[in-house]
Amino acid sequence: MKKSGKVTIYVLVVIVFFLTIPEIVIRVLTPEQFARLSDFTSFGGLFSHLLSLLIFLGLASILLGVLAIFLTKKIYRHLTCDRS
Repeated sequence: MKKSGKVTIYVLVVIVFFLTIPEIVIRVLTPEQFARLSDFTSFGGLFSHLLSLLIFLGLASILLGVLAIFLTKKIYRHLTCDRS
Protein backbone atom coordinates (compact mmCIF):
# COMPACT_ATOMS: atom_id res chain seq x y z
CA MET A 1 0.00 0.00 0.00
CA LYS A 2 1.21 3.45 -0.82
CA LYS A 3 2.15 5.90 1.90
CA SER A 4 -0.84 8.14 1.13
CA GLY A 5 -3.20 5.19 1.65
CA LYS A 6 -1.63 4.41 5.02
CA VAL A 7 -1.88 8.04 6.10
CA THR A 8 -5.52 8.12 5.03
CA ILE A 9 -6.29 5.04 7.14
CA TYR A 10 -4.53 6.51 10.18
CA VAL A 11 -6.36 9.82 9.81
CA LEU A 12 -9.77 8.17 9.42
CA VAL A 13 -9.31 5.88 12.44
CA VAL A 14 -8.05 8.75 14.60
CA ILE A 15 -11.07 10.84 13.59
CA VAL A 16 -13.46 8.01 14.47
CA PHE A 17 -11.79 7.49 17.85
CA PHE A 18 -11.66 11.27 18.42
CA LEU A 19 -15.41 11.56 17.86
CA THR A 20 -16.60 8.46 19.70
CA ILE A 21 -14.48 8.06 22.84
CA PRO A 22 -15.16 11.51 24.39
CA GLU A 23 -18.85 11.11 23.54
CA ILE A 24 -19.04 7.73 25.29
CA VAL A 25 -17.11 8.96 28.33
CA ILE A 26 -19.28 12.04 28.73
CA ARG A 27 -22.52 10.04 28.41
CA VAL A 28 -21.49 7.18 30.72
CA LEU A 29 -19.97 9.11 33.63
CA THR A 30 -22.15 10.36 36.44
CA PRO A 31 -21.80 14.05 37.31
CA GLU A 32 -19.70 13.19 40.38
CA GLN A 33 -17.34 11.00 38.35
CA PHE A 34 -17.17 13.67 35.66
CA ALA A 35 -16.22 16.31 38.24
CA ARG A 36 -13.59 14.02 39.79
CA LEU A 37 -12.07 13.29 36.36
CA SER A 38 -12.04 16.97 35.43
CA ASP A 39 -10.32 17.81 38.73
CA PHE A 40 -7.74 15.11 38.04
CA THR A 41 -6.95 16.46 34.56
CA SER A 42 -7.02 20.19 35.37
CA PHE A 43 -3.22 20.43 35.71
CA GLY A 44 -3.42 22.01 39.15
CA GLY A 45 -5.93 24.64 38.11
CA LEU A 46 -3.85 25.84 35.16
CA PHE A 47 -6.76 25.38 32.74
CA SER A 48 -10.48 25.29 33.27
CA HIS A 49 -11.78 21.90 34.31
CA LEU A 50 -13.87 21.26 31.21
CA LEU A 51 -11.16 22.39 28.79
CA SER A 52 -8.52 20.22 30.41
CA LEU A 53 -10.86 17.21 30.38
CA LEU A 54 -11.58 17.68 26.68
CA ILE A 55 -7.86 18.02 25.91
CA PHE A 56 -7.15 14.85 27.89
CA LEU A 57 -9.92 12.89 26.18
CA GLY A 58 -8.81 14.12 22.77
CA LEU A 59 -5.19 13.10 23.30
CA ALA A 60 -6.21 9.75 24.79
CA SER A 61 -8.49 8.98 21.84
CA ILE A 62 -5.76 9.87 19.33
CA LEU A 63 -3.29 7.59 21.11
CA LEU A 64 -5.86 4.79 21.27
CA GLY A 65 -6.56 5.17 17.55
CA VAL A 66 -2.88 4.86 16.64
CA LEU A 67 -2.49 1.91 19.04
CA ALA A 68 -5.53 0.17 17.53
CA ILE A 69 -4.07 0.43 14.02
CA PHE A 70 -0.69 -0.83 15.22
CA LEU A 71 -2.20 -3.84 16.98
CA THR A 72 -4.52 -4.63 14.08
CA LYS A 73 -1.58 -4.55 11.69
CA LYS A 74 0.42 -6.93 13.93
CA ILE A 75 -2.50 -9.37 14.25
CA TYR A 76 -3.22 -9.27 10.52
CA ARG A 77 0.42 -9.95 9.65
CA HIS A 78 0.53 -12.82 12.14
CA LEU A 79 -2.64 -14.41 10.74
CA THR A 80 -1.67 -14.06 7.07
CA CYS A 81 1.93 -15.24 7.25
CA ASP A 82 2.75 -18.64 5.71
CA ARG A 83 3.36 -21.37 8.23
CA SER A 84 5.43 -23.79 6.19
